[in-house]
Amino acid sequence: MVKYIFRRILYIFIVLFIVSFFFFMLFRTMPGDPVDIYIPIEMQLGMEPEQLAVARAEIIETMGLDRNNFVQYFYWISAMFQGNFGTSMETRRPVIDHVRAPLANTLVINILNMIIVFAITIPVGVYCAVKRGKAFDNIALVTSVIGLSIPNFLFGLILIILLVILAPWDIFPMFGMASMMPPPEGTLAWYLDRLRYMALPLMTMVLVGMAGMIRFTRSSMIDALNMDCIRTARAKGLAEKTVIFIHAFRNALIPIITIMAGFFIGIFSGAMIIEITFSWQGMGQIMFNAINQRDIAVLMTMNVFYAFVAFTVILLLDIVYVIADPRIRMG
Repeated sequence: MVKYIFRRILYIFIVLFIVSFFFFMLFRTMPGDPVDIYIPIEMQLGMEPEQLAVARAEIIETMGLDRNNFVQYFYWISAMFQGNFGTSMETRRPVIDHVRAPLANTLVINILNMIIVFAITIPVGVYCAVKRGKAFDNIALVTSVIGLSIPNFLFGLILIILLVILAPWDIFPMFGMASMMPPPEGTLAWYLDRLRYMALPLMTMVLVGMAGMIRFTRSSMIDALNMDCIRTARAKGLAEKTVIFIHAFRNALIPIITIMAGFFIGIFSGAMIIEITFSWQGMGQIMFNAINQRDIAVLMTMNVFYAFVAFTVILLLDIVYVIADPRIRMG
């Protein structure tokens, strides 16, 4: 196993190199002049031609735009390995400082979403599989189909209408992340204020995530319950709870773990549409703004980071497969 893990880690770095090179060349060939982002057109109109030429030359030299793309990539990846991820064109701050707070906001709300979704959907999906065809199963299936049919931003708008506009109480804010005059940071009142603003986007993400997960868990559990080994376990006279939760559920774990890994990979990128709908300052909005403003340093850093997280989670997933099912062997 040690050799396998070492070989996979080596593959991760090779693929990261290829992915980073591809994205770097892609972003460098995007239309538009990066200098115009540093010196907006309206500012250029108010500058003398000589002054503008000097300013453009300084920016081009500082950003290394006078070199060819291959040399620029070499300098960028060398700086990245030294911990220098560049400067954001939007805020003129180091990329790490630019994304630190939004990444934390995204992680908090998405991790809570993942915990709540799996805490609800796995037991419900298992119960639906055991009671398939009964009233509870039919209600859950119809509800999940409705949930899958409604876009996530529309879910958010429905919650805003029901819980903010039409509701007789004033509990949930419509958008934002904190009150205009928030309590002192770190206090219980501050955390409660953040939770109040987090409630609607979190509810939206949970409802959207639950719809598909209930159906997936139910299908996986039904497949497991129809296996020959489950029939054999029942024929031996084992208790039904033992058959369901020890034998069947363990066989249904592999596809469920795969979906959980997909959820985990997605929490770093943020739910862009939901974050925009509720003005939640997370990575979804950061990436949206970076694309619009051709903020290459931010785009490169976050894409390489997402690729690294994805490859690492896939490696951990293979290890968890072996733990969940000893019949699986690493090749």
